[in-house]
Amino acid sequence: MTKKALLITFFGLLATLAWLHPAQAGFGISPPYVRSDKIIPGSHYEQIIVLLRSSAEEALAAKIELKAPEIESWVSFDKGTVFDLPPGELQVPLIISVDVPSNADLGNYTGYINVSVMPKKADGGAGGVAIALGARIDIDLTVSEDAFPDFLIRIVKIQDMETLGRPWNWPIFAWFFYRVKAVMTIENTGNVDVAPTKVTMDIYDIGEKELLESHTDRHLNKIEPYSTGDVVASFPIKLNEGQYWGKIKIYKENQIVRSNKIAFTVTPPGGLGTNMGIKQYGYKPWLLLGAYLAVILLFIFVLIKIKIWRHGFKLLLIITWPARYLWRKIKNLFKKLKMKFWQWLHRKSAKYQQVQTTPHEDAEDDTDQRKE
Repeated sequence: MTKKALLITFFGLLATLAWLHPAQAGFGISPPYVRSDKIIPGSHYEQIIVLLRSSAEEALAAKIELKAPEIESWVSFDKGTVFDLPPGELQVPLIISVDVPSNADLGNYTGYINVSVMPKKADGGAGGVAIALGARIDIDLTVSEDAFPDFLIRIVKIQDMETLGRPWNWPIFAWFFYRVKAVMTIENTGNVDVAPTKVTMDIYDIGEKELLESHTDRHLNKIEPYSTGDVVASFPIKLNEGQYWGKIKIYKENQIVRSNKIAFTVTPPGGLGTNMGIKQYGYKPWLLLGAYLAVILLFIFVLIKIKIWRHGFKLLLIITWPARYLWRKIKNLFKKLKMKFWQWLHRKSAKYQQVQTTPHEDAEDDTDQRKE
């Protein structure tokens, strides 16, 4: 081979290597499977697959090919089957969803997903000359009728709160709206809707010297299978402004699966912002106020409509008869005592006048005797 031919070959190889370099960066996925043995007919299952690369200097084009004939219609991808891996992002999450038909046959279903990436062309398409890198995601799903309720608790926190002004701090409103809330981020790892059996909270002063209140909430919103969401436990309280400790216990059946001690603050109205007090409930307080007024008006209307006032008056007379009888007796006794008192006072007065008159008469008799 001539020297000129060697030079042409050498520079050609350099050009090819320069063109291939962006696609040679390391690429992988985690986890490399979509796997579950807890799927039931009619359920929704999600698996997050993270696409990893060691260098993110350039944008890459990703392409997905699904090889699972039996369940091809069940599987979908949040980013579609063709999407970009933007420059600067070493990790790109891909959500694979599986929606099992309600009439699906029970059994095991397998397949795989090929993920390939290559540099993008200047016009936005995938390069045709560069060698594509790829990875495989195995699919292994078992559809059964067995229920598997299970969950993991990721985060627990107690929200700071504000006291309420009038009339919302009245007991008939405060029970609904003056509540401390514990927010739990829960991942449902089972195949049915799930929530903790109950959540308890013991509230202590900031020095933890005195137990101020203790509450239990069993009415908790549920999280759908294979998804993550917030479950809120709320407790009616009577706390004043200040700082407190909340000791939370989260139960699965009769077992405590999480225990936390978290500090929280109760501020005056407006202390946490315009949307943290009664305003956070929107129209609900006014709706409850309207409901109370409607019940009162309806009660009055019913009483008038059925003309129960006369019967009610008779019933009232019957119920109060012992009290009225006793009152009459006391009243008559008081009159007798009053009369006896005045009689006694009159006798005393008459006797006193008699005593005052007798000495005067004796003195007149003595004077008459001296004159004689």
